[in-house]
Amino acid sequence: MRTALLVGVLAFDLGASPASAQDYQDGQLWSQTVATSQLSARWRSHLEFQPRVFDNVRELGITIIRTAIGSQMTPGVTVWAGHAAVARSLGPRTTWENRAWQQLSITLPRAGTWNPSARIRLEQRRLGAWSNTSHRLRLMARAQRPVRANGPWHLAVYDEVMFSLDTTPRGPFRGYDRNRAFGGMGRRLSTAFTLEGGYLWENSTVRGPGQRNDHVALVALNVAWPRR
Repeated sequence: MRTALLVGVLAFDLGASPASAQDYQDGQLWSQTVATSQLSARWRSHLEFQPRVFDNVRELGITIIRTAIGSQMTPGVTVWAGHAAVARSLGPRTTWENRAWQQLSITLPRAGTWNPSARIRLEQRRLGAWSNTSHRLRLMARAQRPVRANGPWHLAVYDEVMFSLDTTPRGPFRGYDRNRAFGGMGRRLSTAFTLEGGYLWENSTVRGPGQRNDHVALVALNVAWPRR
């Protein structure tokens, strides 16, 4: 009986292997430095540098340089508009993707000890191999809470889902693009510097049948310069 059960399980595994062969996994390391500055009572600036190492942390795959100007509409709402230059260096040569983007950042009311926030971003993406501009919608919900009241450490979680709004020939398909879920810890180093790190799981579609499931170690340095 046990032998028959084992044979059945192995047969099921072998029968399922062609489908699972279309799923892809990778271990990656992402680091990012985000500097925001308060230019005036209303205006803000954003500068971001984000290299990502792919192929089980063996090769630089993507480097993102993002800039933006923001306007604080209310104490909890800021609108942004900017540009991102994305160097895709995985493989024999580097190609550049350019993105214009607009964003609504919202600070939500406290929920107990948690500080929730939300982000809505639209991107217009262009890459040389694509025959047209690809439009993408990104929706993020985030929450963080201190480990101890008034202490330097905090817990952080967020989830971000992305949808392509159109089908671009030789580019992204319309519909679900990817989802990122993050959990980690951060430490306030000073009034201006905060370091955060943790694990990020990214599920994404690939061209043709299949899915990607990337496991990412993420380290982020956030710099917030106050107005002088």
